[in-house]
Amino acid sequence: MGPKGGKQEILILVDENDNEIGTDTRENCHAGRGKRHRAYTAFIFHNARMLLQRRSGKKLLWPGAWDVSFTSHVYPGETYQQAAARRAREELRAKVGELKDVNSFVYFAPQGDNAENEFCRVLVGDFDGKIAPNPDEITEVRWAKVSEVATDLRAHPDSYTPWFKLSFEGFLKSPASRAY
Repeated sequence: MGPKGGKQEILILVDENDNEIGTDTRENCHAGRGKRHRAYTAFIFHNARMLLQRRSGKKLLWPGAWDVSFTSHVYPGETYQQAAARRAREELRAKVGELKDVNSFVYFAPQGDNAENEFCRVLVGDFDGKIAPNPDEITEVRWAKVSEVATDLRAHPDSYTPWFKLSFEGFLKSPASRAY
């Protein structure tokens, strides 16, 4: 099912350098070992605090795990910025401005009969802090300073999604992290 419960979501297949090589359904991209597809993670901040979310128990992959502010896929014809603006509205009912592209990584993370297999960009920015989380996507949110997140991630690494860890490491290495 697609984002509105209708047609299937179509994702962009990419190589390890983010070059488009085709498209396939979201289901096929996550089945078995998965097919590498274009995705992003976003860390958004308000008053120097990062928004984190706990994934809904309804999620296929890593239900109940702590995650980035929001994350999703880029659809055919969309830029990363357009995809981020769309998903911020869908997951958080939030309005985000231009987000900085601070890092990218390729990863594979299996879980049961499914997997994530993504080329993922890390996007970062500030926003006004106004959210109304979608309960189908998110069970809980928390605001934390970057140093608090780093401490908790070291103490409880298994309570976070695999892509959170990679995204956070990339963010910490970027010049953008010095602003927080």
